[in-house]
Amino acid sequence: MNFRPCVLLTAVGLLTIAEHPSRADDLDGTYVGANFGRARNTYGTGFIDSQLSSEAAAAGDTLALTRKSTNRLADYWSADAGYLFTPYVGVEAAFLHLGEIKYIAVGSVTNSGTTESLTSTTEVTSHGPALSLLLRLPLAEAFEADFRVGDYFGKTTLDSNLIVGSNNQFTAHSKNGSSLLADLGAAYTVAAHYSFRVDYLRVENAGDSSTGKFSVNVLAAGVTYTF
Repeated sequence: MNFRPCVLLTAVGLLTIAEHPSRADDLDGTYVGANFGRARNTYGTGFIDSQLSSEAAAAGDTLALTRKSTNRLADYWSADAGYLFTPYVGVEAAFLHLGEIKYIAVGSVTNSGTTESLTSTTEVTSHGPALSLLLRLPLAEAFEADFRVGDYFGKTTLDSNLIVGSNNQFTAHSKNGSSLLADLGAAYTVAAHYSFRVDYLRVENAGDSSTGKFSVNVLAAGVTYTF
């Protein structure tokens, strides 16, 4: 899902029914929502290079990496449900998919004068539930700002495929763990129940030493329906 169409659809929805706003400070009770966007990660690949060097040294090989590439952008989506105790305070449960990180390293290994090509492909994904406290601040008749802070309990999975010459080695690691989640957003309420929103989300230090630790910054657009 590309982020630009999400923004465009949100803008069209706002222009279509902006003449029928509802009061942002009248909302309370149960709500559900969905969001789509783009995520950028801070994944550090140094530990993968170190593992490759250690494995090569243990086998008596000399490793030379000649090309590396990391895909730091990925599609993001989430679904959420929450309850507003008042128009200003609520609690939210969500399921987040932070997208995929892909790292490719290409090079060669040399042993006793024989050189073979090496390609290492690593894919990292993270998804899972989150629970947050929601604070809302109605700023105008139909416009609000809000802030979420909570815990993302995600499953981070690393899949690694190493090809040396004609030999192929696949390994996988996964880890469940808690990460700090913080979200700053804004929404426009229309037609009594619908809110179109944009959010900046950060998930801090997902994963662990076996999968690599990373943080994710997300820009997303979505819609919420309050019952």
